[in-house]
Amino acid sequence: MKKKMRIMSLFFLLILHHALGSSLYADGFIIPRPKPGENIPPLSIKYHRVETKIIDQVAKTSIDQVFVNNYPYDIEGIFIFPLPEKASISEFTMYVGEKKVEGEILERDEARRLYEEIVRTLKDPALLEYAGRNLFRARVYPIPGKGEKRVTLSYTEILMKERDLVRYVYPLSTESFSLHPIKEIMIATEISSRIPIINIYSSSHQLSVKRKGENQALVSFEAQNLKPDKDFILYYSLSPEEVGLSLLNWEDEERYFMLLIAPKYAERKEKVLNKNIIFVLDSSGSMSGKKMEQAKDAVRFIIKNLDEGDRFSLIDFDFGVEVFSEKIVPATPENQKKALSFLDEVEASGGTNINEALVRALKLTEKGERPNYILFLTDGLPTVGPVSIPEILKNVNEANVTNSRIFVFGVGYDVNTELLDRISGDNKGTSIYVDEDEDLEVAISNYYTKISSPLLADLKLDFEGIETKDVYPQKLPDLFSGSQLIIVGKYKGEGPVTVSLSGKKGKEEKRFVLRKQKLVKNQDYNFLPRLWATRRIGYLLDEIRFHGEEKELVEEVKKLGLKFGIITPYTSFLVTEEERQRIDAAMPQAAQALSEREVTGEGAIKIAKAAQKMKLEEMAPQISSEKIKYKNGKTFYLKDEFWVDSEYEEGQSLAEIKFGSEEYFRLVREEPQIAPYLSLSNKLIVCYKGKNYKIFE
Repeated sequence: MKKKMRIMSLFFLLILHHALGSSLYADGFIIPRPKPGENIPPLSIKYHRVETKIIDQVAKTSIDQVFVNNYPYDIEGIFIFPLPEKASISEFTMYVGEKKVEGEILERDEARRLYEEIVRTLKDPALLEYAGRNLFRARVYPIPGKGEKRVTLSYTEILMKERDLVRYVYPLSTESFSLHPIKEIMIATEISSRIPIINIYSSSHQLSVKRKGENQALVSFEAQNLKPDKDFILYYSLSPEEVGLSLLNWEDEERYFMLLIAPKYAERKEKVLNKNIIFVLDSSGSMSGKKMEQAKDAVRFIIKNLDEGDRFSLIDFDFGVEVFSEKIVPATPENQKKALSFLDEVEASGGTNINEALVRALKLTEKGERPNYILFLTDGLPTVGPVSIPEILKNVNEANVTNSRIFVFGVGYDVNTELLDRISGDNKGTSIYVDEDEDLEVAISNYYTKISSPLLADLKLDFEGIETKDVYPQKLPDLFSGSQLIIVGKYKGEGPVTVSLSGKKGKEEKRFVLRKQKLVKNQDYNFLPRLWATRRIGYLLDEIRFHGEEKELVEEVKKLGLKFGIITPYTSFLVTEEERQRIDAAMPQAAQALSEREVTGEGAIKIAKAAQKMKLEEMAPQISSEKIKYKNGKTFYLKDEFWVDSEYEEGQSLAEIKFGSEEYFRLVREEPQIAPYLSLSNKLIVCYKGKNYKIFE
């Protein structure tokens, strides 16, 4: 029976191969069986919805997919679902419409043999990515002509915990089988744990995280019109501490680490620490119209959302400076009302006196246990008072005797990016650049929400058991309630590692310790080198922006960009011309701004935004390009019809292996971790364990 099932599957795959050309992908797909003499276009996926409930490391995943038959007749097919790697499946059920469908799970050795037969038959290696996984398959009939077939399935697995991190994976990467982009993709994961949930992180997708108390969290990813190309990977850590620390490491030619830092969940009413906040609003003539109204709306939003224990003031400036109150005042309803009336009277006119506005704002700050924050918004260059960058920086730094944080919002293309970035960088803040067509109110109010509840300031890290270097960010930001810090760097040493985090909560010194963490060799963390390289490039670009194109800096940016497939002004040739126009770092204006030391204009803004994004990157970036592919920490470039590993150097020796030969599959069996790389193409050059392999047809 099993042999007959395998022959049927191969027959279906052969037919599908004619319909698809040479591309076949796995994961939750249906292989259609045509009538004799007919070619059937591949099915499309209308939506793919995944709901997962994790209770104390037991995860139940429920999947809901709708497949669309593009052919005018009813067809039947085989549904194939590669199971998550390392999953221990205790239950698997599947329904097609309202009918429960019987299927079978092939253990990994039997599944691998089936995959090898498929690869030989279709001359397509795509399924090798799943060569080490178990497989579920079932018959689906009928799939109505020009109609839809809904498939639902669920399975339960026990998630493994390494150190304090739990890892959940959903195999999403091969949805690119769908004939058209998937209209809707949704993955919602609800986590419940008796031990408080602290850090939540994904190395693959941008997450939306909603806390439901310290023991529950809802994590989701949503997208429309997408052909996903990577699995969904979620990490979360468990800790009873007020601030939780989690350590990940990766060993290769060099050694990398990531430290996740997050505070314990706190209800909104549990105010962590009150703050002093001063708004500095540019009301020069260039702010008139839409920008002025959006800026005022953003400030209104923040004033209305201040806590009663906060204190604040407001400055608007053009040629001169006007202050709402000569002293910061409590955020009482009466003072908030007065401030809103003051704001209503602000009109845009005149020049831009940045120096006096910031110095006056800093004089309003107070020493004490409260943190001081200045939100500085401008759309222009300094035109009144001191206008040189060194003089303004000197005056601001001398005036900042309270160790205040300055957060800068630059609007449009006329701002001086070097001045603004140095003001924020020297004063432990951040620069946010908002394009002319972006919603200024949304940008400012969203950022304020992130920093509204300060928890720890003046953070310091200490590592025992390893020696760290090239750690980013170079200056640790403050820790806010509901936020998470991601620290990456390189290290030497064998561990175990003890990490100490210290900081100030008001006047009180706080210290949190992660003790004696063993260093591990885990293939799952191979994203760390690219993430580190991205942040490193961000800092190198800032050095080039501020000090010029020194040869050593430019060469290091090029080297890192090429090795890891990171797009910079010096590696923009890696993408198509169309892609260059929508990637800030690749735009010709950005390269020109670097080479000519431009600090204003579109190019200066683009490179400033690109550098800032890279310095804050939280997951290894993957550019969607016709010329670049990423797989398990490696980067491949398309050269003369071959996908070539970025680590391969022209002229190095190659072991040539014919695709589909016995030697080819023996390599997969003996070195199973090379299989995902081989799945990219049947024309490939890959570097693996010190040896270079050339796969050819």
